[in-house]
Amino acid sequence: MSLETLSETRIFNYQFETAIKRDVDAVWSLMTDEINDWWMTDFRALGEGSVMSLRAEMDGALVETGKNGESLEWYRVQMCVPGKSIYLVGYMAPDWGGPTISMLKLALEPKDGAALLTVSDALMGNISESSIKSAQSGWETLFRGGLKAYAEA
Repeated sequence: MSLETLSETRIFNYQFETAIKRDVDAVWSLMTDEINDWWMTDFRALGEGSVMSLRAEMDGALVETGKNGESLEWYRVQMCVPGKSIYLVGYMAPDWGGPTISMLKLALEPKDGAALLTVSDALMGNISESSIKSAQSGWETLFRGGLKAYAEA
């Protein structure tokens, strides 16, 4: 039995900002070195008890490791300017609504005594209106309800 499907590729870009009441160096460290502490349980694909890690260097990766040795590479680091920005490229399999490529940029800059985090994402592939809303609201929840809340606690 053969299954063949032809679908169109779509591209969607979005960006949002959030100010975090900490200095840029502290937020960078929290964002990269302490990612497991603020990455919310609802955003762990391998379930509760998994561990998130981010190696913020060229060819590093954002990886989730499960309790029983399962692992998921969320993103690969394409470019890193320590303390300022990190460019990530990730792939979503058809099981998760793909195939889709995500090109995520996280950038920090000082602004009014805080760190301004700018999150930019470009999605290319099998993209629907619901997947667009899900991606954007998910990252907003994670970075505002996770990172920002953790940093300001």
